[in-house]
Amino acid sequence: MGKMERSRRLGPLIVLLVGLIGAISDKIEEVRLVGGSGPCEGRLEVKIGGEWSAVCEDDWDEKNTAVICRHMSCPTGSERDARVSSFGPGSGTVWLTNVICNGQEETLNDCKYSTETEDICDHKKDIGVVCGGEEEEIRLAEGDNHCEGRVEVKHRGQWGTVCGLDWYTSSALVVCRQLGCNVTNPIQVKAAPYGPGTGKVWLSNVKCKGEEAAVWDCKHRMWGGGSCKHRYDAGVICSGDPPELRLVGGTSTCEGRLEVRHQGEWGTVCGDYWSDKDAAVVCRQLGCSAPGGLIKATSFGPGSGNVWVSNVICTGEESNLWQCQHQMWGHPFCDHGQDVGVMCAGEPEEVKLVDGKNECEGRLMVRHRGQWSTVCSYFWGATEATVVCKQLGCGGPHEDDLEAKASSFGAGSGKILLSQVRCFGKESTIWECNHPMWGISHCGHKDDVGVTCKDKRTGLSSDFRLVSDSHRCSGRVEMMFEGKWGALCHSHWDLQAANVLCRHLQCGTAVSISDGGNLGGKDLIWTDRFHCKGTESNLRECTNSVLGNGMCPDQATAKVTCSGTTESLRLVDGTSHCDGTLEVLQNDIWGRVADHEWDIKDAQVVCRQLQCGEVIDSFTLKRTEDRIVHWDRVLCTGSERDLKECSKTQLRSSDVSTDARGDVGVTCSESPSVQLVDGHGRCAGTVQVHHQGEWAWISSDSWTLANADVICRELRCGHAINATPVVKTGGGDLWLKGLRCAGHESKLRECPSSSWGPADSEDQEAAKIVCSDFTDLRLVGGANRCEGRLEIYYNGSWGSVCDKEMTPHTVSVLCGQLGCGSGGLYQGVTSDDAPSWLEFINCRSRDRSLSECPSSPWGRNMCSARAHIQCTREGSA
Repeated sequence: MGKMERSRRLGPLIVLLVGLIGAISDKIEEVRLVGGSGPCEGRLEVKIGGEWSAVCEDDWDEKNTAVICRHMSCPTGSERDARVSSFGPGSGTVWLTNVICNGQEETLNDCKYSTETEDICDHKKDIGVVCGGEEEEIRLAEGDNHCEGRVEVKHRGQWGTVCGLDWYTSSALVVCRQLGCNVTNPIQVKAAPYGPGTGKVWLSNVKCKGEEAAVWDCKHRMWGGGSCKHRYDAGVICSGDPPELRLVGGTSTCEGRLEVRHQGEWGTVCGDYWSDKDAAVVCRQLGCSAPGGLIKATSFGPGSGNVWVSNVICTGEESNLWQCQHQMWGHPFCDHGQDVGVMCAGEPEEVKLVDGKNECEGRLMVRHRGQWSTVCSYFWGATEATVVCKQLGCGGPHEDDLEAKASSFGAGSGKILLSQVRCFGKESTIWECNHPMWGISHCGHKDDVGVTCKDKRTGLSSDFRLVSDSHRCSGRVEMMFEGKWGALCHSHWDLQAANVLCRHLQCGTAVSISDGGNLGGKDLIWTDRFHCKGTESNLRECTNSVLGNGMCPDQATAKVTCSGTTESLRLVDGTSHCDGTLEVLQNDIWGRVADHEWDIKDAQVVCRQLQCGEVIDSFTLKRTEDRIVHWDRVLCTGSERDLKECSKTQLRSSDVSTDARGDVGVTCSESPSVQLVDGHGRCAGTVQVHHQGEWAWISSDSWTLANADVICRELRCGHAINATPVVKTGGGDLWLKGLRCAGHESKLRECPSSSWGPADSEDQEAAKIVCSDFTDLRLVGGANRCEGRLEIYYNGSWGSVCDKEMTPHTVSVLCGQLGCGSGGLYQGVTSDDAPSWLEFINCRSRDRSLSECPSSPWGRNMCSARAHIQCTREGSA
């Protein structure tokens, strides 16, 4: 074996032995201080394994310094005499790090430490020690008196400055107290710049609690350490004019760009790190109220003059802005493009997605201060997209099913009001995530955020959910509207709507509806009333009304308990899920039942299984062409809980029946039995009643107001205003004759009648009614039908609307409903104190008709001005 080969084989062994020897000889052999004026001051160096090395600053404190001075038998006198100070960088390996002494050790070997050969510390952080020496001194330079100016300290006989980065009022207080200057009013003590000094920057990263006797008693880096420049030199004003603050450029004294007065001059505040908590302190200081938590940090454009205050960080509980942590006065880190603005009260923000295939995908838009804008995509990802999807109610009823993506839907236009959004994922709205104040953005529309929300199971979006601690298919009913979740009112909720919701959430059918409990005063309760047949796939397909509903009685919320399972039978082509042709599910295929012996006992089992109350009728319909029939005979006792428990004859699911027997049908007590057609609104028109799968007219013979009252009550339309006949043509239509209601019945089917049958002639008078609830609207007193005083037909008469809080969107809804264009102007017209039906109509962005808009309750209100509308001229002819 040659020398070279032996060397290659022995090399790793030699390295291992050297490592072991190093590990064994970690003991400090000698200690010395170099670079100072004597042996008791200088850069600390230790000798380990025969090699001298510097010591790293990490975790070093004055206790360690005291041990060094004791180790070297240097005089220390008072505890103040042992200091950590920089004596410049050393060379070679930095052996010693993480030194921890309790201050009582005799030598450095008695302390805890680690020896590392890795590059975990460079020579910029080499520790220096001063044992003994002159006491430090302090002064303020360049001010008008000895109690204001640039902070200068004398160390090792040389005057230098203090770094102003992270220099706060608490540190300034210590300096003022140390100099014997007035600090009776801490608000008047300020950290402020007085220009750059010269010499060394002796102290950096000073963090005082405010109670220390001297500034060097505060936590700081070692004397002379750090890399701070003189342009950041700290200054202090120990007693000056009390600072003032104001908001300018807004619509009131409680909103606008924030300006503060310092040294007699007004200036602005830098928006870096500015948040709603900071804005809340400003609002409190100004005495501005902010009900509903609508305080916002927002931009009102650039100001002028000095940017006096930067890096403000408040907890939100301070009584004034000066108590918050902030950078020293007049040392800005931004320009006027980031000037802070504050709104102490305003409209809540809204969110929507546009230019997608549906409301759950598209470019993200947020509404702030009445203006829609896009969102900058910087830092935007799936977490932020998920918050938006949850906020909009998109992605299914369960959070586990949520799939959200950050997508692109092209560039928008206008301002970019929200940027650099960073979410944790648990926020309920996108503006609860971390972001700079509204209106501050440094990106263009090419970076506009898009979002795609999708439910992994069904792809359906949901504006509704059930809130419960235990079961996903039962709980308080909540609805998403304009980015906000709110509970639905119990008094406006019924079983038909509950069944639609259960089906949409894939929770079967509604077992019960009950009071979901009361909410606190700050929680939202929607008073929307949904008028569902029960066959709809989503509550949004139901007609809904809000106008005149007023407040929710006792703040009681709606609650639903669903069966929790997908049903194996259904009723189709009827008025609701509780009426129609029977279908049963087998092998994932829906099929009919053809049974000439179908009777009331069989139908009762169907009504019970569907949670639809009692059976009203069982019937057989005409045979449907090319239909699939699963069963052709069913025999029930009437007590079964499930139709599968009944005796039956079952066909193969693939069979297309040519059986002449008709399909069976059921009507249960929870199915609606009446509707109004060809009228103005939902609560006026000609009456139709449902009978054995067909809609029938009601003959006006013997027609009374008592009959009409029952119909209005069943439709939840108030009471009957009038009942009149109307001629209907078309012989052969089904008619109900001889209806005789007492007036106290809750449903029309409870009233006795004489007969069902076809019309006797080509012309037959049918019953028409008008109920008291809102049925029509008009504009009167203008040059054409598209302008004038707004009037609404309610409770049998026309009445005006008070001119209170009518928004441009409300005017747009009104004009659209009248066929008069998509917008218009409104103004108040002084009245003669005539009564009006409504006030405080405030249509939301999603409302498309006046009946959907919230308002005060119906009533005879007295107001000094009535709403006058002038629509755009489309359709005014």
